[in-house]
Amino acid sequence: MYDSHNCNCRRLWLVIASLLFLSVECISQTVNDTYEIAPWQGFRSAAISYTFDDNCPNQLGIAVPMFDQFGYKLTLFTVTSPTWGWKADWSGLQKAASEGHEIASHTVTHANFSTLADSAQKTELESSQDTINVHIAGQRCITIAYPYCATGNSAMVANYYLAARGCSGQVVSKTPADFMNISSFVCGNQGLNTSTAMESKADEAASVNGWCVYLMHGINGTEPGAYSPISQDTILATLQYMKNNPQKFWVAPFGTVTKYIRERNSASVSESSSSADSVVVQVTDKLGSGYFDVPLTIRRPLPEKWDSILVLQNGGTMSSWISGTDTARYAVFEAVPNGGNVTIVGKTRVQVGVRSLPNVPSTFALYQNYPNPFNPTTRIGFRIADVGFVSLKVYDTLGREVATLVNRRENPGYHTVSFNAAGLSSGVYFYAIQAGSFNISRRMVLIK
Repeated sequence: MYDSHNCNCRRLWLVIASLLFLSVECISQTVNDTYEIAPWQGFRSAAISYTFDDNCPNQLGIAVPMFDQFGYKLTLFTVTSPTWGWKADWSGLQKAASEGHEIASHTVTHANFSTLADSAQKTELESSQDTINVHIAGQRCITIAYPYCATGNSAMVANYYLAARGCSGQVVSKTPADFMNISSFVCGNQGLNTSTAMESKADEAASVNGWCVYLMHGINGTEPGAYSPISQDTILATLQYMKNNPQKFWVAPFGTVTKYIRERNSASVSESSSSADSVVVQVTDKLGSGYFDVPLTIRRPLPEKWDSILVLQNGGTMSSWISGTDTARYAVFEAVPNGGNVTIVGKTRVQVGVRSLPNVPSTFALYQNYPNPFNPTTRIGFRIADVGFVSLKVYDTLGREVATLVNRRENPGYHTVSFNAAGLSSGVYFYAIQAGSFNISRRMVLIK
């Protein structure tokens, strides 16, 4: 159980959350005419969320590793009662949470809210959330899925969660009409049972800048009693479809998409200063930074002579790139609302025999971590020659991924990231980078 301090903090959060939900329609976006906030991260056409219910064992054993392979994250709606048919594997769920997957509530007892009094609903809402927050470090339980798709007292649910998932089988608007009943598509033999059917719903969402939420339970039909099982090959095919269309689909957990929507709709973007080689931007909202921490994607016209950009927020490098055509080019960047001033630094090309960017390396490199050996933190440096997607991951000696340090587009230049191995055992680890065709790994040693 929480101590009194944590209980008080949670109660304060519930009060704040209630006020936010009551006033959400009154919160409006205020954006300088020069800037535009993306409907979805990366200016993609649709948001896609894969959600799994009921603690079915193959979710941790098959689904999570499969999603990790593609660099995507899912949501596991968890029943918390120890008497439930598939008792929550808290160790496995914690590992999934540490890798960026969302652990969310599916109530305590898988209760049908349509048959419960408000007092019983309150117990299910509060106790399941508390249990998840006690067992899962590094994230907070902020969303819930209704068992049997039976909605409850929406006002009460809103006191505990940012969003609740139902399953009415519709693409969700980019600004949902009711965050306490977000629609989803049942997948498996009781719903969408082929990759073509699932991909069709994703395409439908993309056509209207919407949000497609998939709802799954059992996998492969090998878990007796699991509802509406679906083949892992079907899931795999849809993940490959998403990967083949990276500019079209933003695949993210249910809670992450929820937070992005709320941030996007209440954000203010203003420009506080500008010069020939830099612009300072303020990105804020009225939601607070304790829970709303998803970077928004923003763009502005690229100054005429700029050919590359570097974006900094609160001392850190943010993902940024240049998009568009020669006649309409944009500086695109990510920023966390209320995360400090955003500085966009521009660089121009100079003529030195051939056209090249000053201070930009011509080759890729991955440097040895320092310090090495280390305990428990170390820094890893790498060098990027071209703008593009970069992946930097850490593996144990069995080849199992233990951490993702970079998984985003990076600008040319020199970069460093910090790795905290507080949750790992002493031993040898490897870190590997992939940037286009550049792929190399190095060895490091953790000594505790």
